Amino acid sequence: MKLALAACAVALVPMLGAADGLRDPTRPPVPVASHTALAREPDPVLSAVIGVPGDRVAIFNGQLVRSGGSVGSYTIQSVFEDGVRYRHAGETRDLYLPRGASFKKPSTAAPREPTGVH
Repeated sequence: MKLALAACAVALVPMLGAADGLRDPTRPPVPVASHTALAREPDPVLSAVIGVPGDRVAIFNGQLVRSGGSVGSYTIQSVFEDGVRYRHAGETRDLYLPRGASFKKPSTAAPREPTGVH
């Protein structure tokens, strides 16, 4: 009888090792990170500011935007003569045109006739 119990105990030892791989059915699932969640939004790029005070637009991340507009998860709060104030991920930041870039005003001159051979 003791020999039979010992044989059963020896037979159960490999099963105990396999129990490590079992999952508790009452435990909540572990979230799996998706590739889209890991995708990073591009850093903000300000290419130009166009307009006159009170009616300015900016080219922000390649898109034309006014105060109150948004590009992706960036919200443009205001457009300055040389930059923008935006909100992203709970933070408000200012972004300015690179040094040497100038504010572009719309042309008020009448269009010129094309020159050259007719």
